[in-house]
Formats: sequence, structure tokens, C-alpha cells
Amino acid sequence: MSTSSARRSEQAGIFHFLREMGSALIMALIAIVYVIQAFKIPTGSMENSLLVGDFLLGLKFMYGAPILPFSHELGINQRFPAVTDPKTGDVIIFKYPGSDKKDYIKRCVAGPGQTVEIHSQKLIVDGKEIKLPPHGKYQENGELEDKMITDFKPLRIPAKGDVIRPSELELREFLFFKHLVHQENPRAKISAQYQLYLNGEFANDRQIPFNGINVTLSDLHENKVVYQNPINGNKEYFNLNQIDNWVKINYYLQYIKSAFPSDTAEFRYVLFMNGKPVTEYKVRYDNYFMMGDNRDNSLDSRYWGYLNRNFIKAKAFILYFSLDKETPFWQLPLKIRWNRIGKLIRAWDGLNIMPSRM
Repeated sequence: MSTSSARRSEQAGIFHFLREMGSALIMALIAIVYVIQAFKIPTGSMENSLLVGDFLLGLKFMYGAPILPFSHELGINQRFPAVTDPKTGDVIIFKYPGSDKKDYIKRCVAGPGQTVEIHSQKLIVDGKEIKLPPHGKYQENGELEDKMITDFKPLRIPAKGDVIRPSELELREFLFFKHLVHQENPRAKISAQYQLYLNGEFANDRQIPFNGINVTLSDLHENKVVYQNPINGNKEYFNLNQIDNWVKINYYLQYIKSAFPSDTAEFRYVLFMNGKPVTEYKVRYDNYFMMGDNRDNSLDSRYWGYLNRNFIKAKAFILYFSLDKETPFWQLPLKIRWNRIGKLIRAWDGLNIMPSRM
């Protein structure tokens, strides 16, 4: 064989190798973007259905994958047709609807138009108690001891087409509504204003003692709460709009109201979108209520509110690997939870168990 023929054969071999590698890479990218999502369980909020150290795959195409990667950040919500809509009982991977940009995993316990409430740590949806999943976890002394969470007043989950008037909402519903508007309008500037009225008169200019210093309530006009820096004693601020937990905001506002025990004090809440007050809002997408199977140790919709259809990424499907964090790494064979590999992640409607729907 001549030198030129050998060179051409070598070039053809290199071209063939690059083409095969390129095709494999493209197929892998398509699968990652549109078909599957890998996820590792970081916390115990889904115990014992899912354990810390579980590695699982989610199916993006089940709920309709976005046509363009990162389209949500661009304010675009164009998706491929879904095989099914999210259903009560599904375990869902989603983008956290707050300042934390991580992906979360919880179980959907209620969908659009349904009503959720909690009495004595019992979850009730549309008047029916929803039992823990077979491997769900109940803890007598869990982290969620606040009465506003363990006894959760009835809350209707907004559906597409609902019209919401923020002036009619209590604090919890108002902050959940604020998160909803942010999820549906990711590029808009969303802010809230908390207005104090004493005996019917606007009173944001009144002073109260707060953490050892006197402050004026006009600070709330900027959505801020004042605190005293424990290191240097300086007066500093943090932004209420950056707090995802409505229970914490309620604590600060109730503290302010308690400074005026002889007055009739009330707060009124105003939502702004791009600097303009929102008096009425038509919901564009369905919403869902998410909870961890370890209900007493899960920061979920009870704290941060509704999960908008926009933020749902994948339906949890199967465990492909699992590591026990308590076992030393040098005992690797024992560290692997062999009995969990290949387990399907099952839906649970609170009444009877269902195999994961395909």
C-alpha cells in the first residue's frame, strides 16, 4: 500500500471515529436535555421512601420537556407535549421556587383546584385524610413544631384561569401568591410592601424598639426589617423579599403589631410587578402543593407555597445507585445499598399504592 493510500485510510479512520464520538455525544446531550435527569437525594425530607445517598433518574418527557434549554430563565415556556400531567401522589423533581436555585424532590399531595389543610399533623385534601406512604416517616419531635405548620388552615391551590386579588389575601396566601407571580414571570421585578395601619391610619412612620434600637416602620416601605449586628452593634437591614419562609415574616410583622397593644393594628399587603401595583392577577398555569414523605422534617409547600407548572422538571422513576453515608468509605462493598438498586419510585394517593405510571 502506498504512503498516500495509508494516509487516506488513516484519515478516514480518524473521521469515522470522530463522527461516531460526535453522534454519541449528541445523543447523550439530547437524552440529558429532553429525556432523563439524574438526581441525588441530599436530605432526609423524603425518608424512608427515598434515603440520603440515593441516586435516581427522572423522566423529563413525562411532563413535557422544555423545547429550548434554559428557556424558563428567558421567560419562555414552550414545551413538548406531555405524556401526562402531574398527578397527586407523584414524586416530582422541580426547580425550587425561591432564591435557592437547586433542584428539589417532593411528593405532590394536591393539584390545581384542590384544598389542603392540616389538623394535628394529619394531612387533609378535599376533606379526606391522606395517609403517609408505606415508607413515609413520622417523628414525634420533628423540626416542624410551629403551630402554623402543624395546624395548617384550609388553602385552595390555584388553577389555570383563576383570578386572584391580593388585597383580599391574608399574609400566608399573599406570600404564596407572590411566589406564584414570580414563578410565572421570572424576568419581572417582583416586590412586596407591608403597610401598617393603626386605628385605620397609615403608621409606617411610628417608632418601635427592635433588637435594642428604635426604628421607624417606614423601613417596611423598602420591604426591609432592621436588626442589630451582634459583632459591631450597627443598625443593619435584610430584605423581606429575600425570605422564602412565610412563618418568619409573620413573626416579624406580629412582633411589630405587639408594640401597639392599645391600638387596632393591621397590616395591608401590596404586590408590585416592575414597579406597578398588582390589583388583580389571572393565573396562567396550574399549581401544585408539594410535601416530603418525612412530613415532620421537610421544608416544603407549607413554608414556601405553590409549585407552578413552569418549575416542574421530571417525574422520579428509578433508583440506579445508593450509598449509605454512615458506612466508612473504605468499606465500599458494604457502603452500597444493593437492595435499593433498580427499585421503581412509586406514586401514592394516600388511599392505595400504585406502580409508577408510565
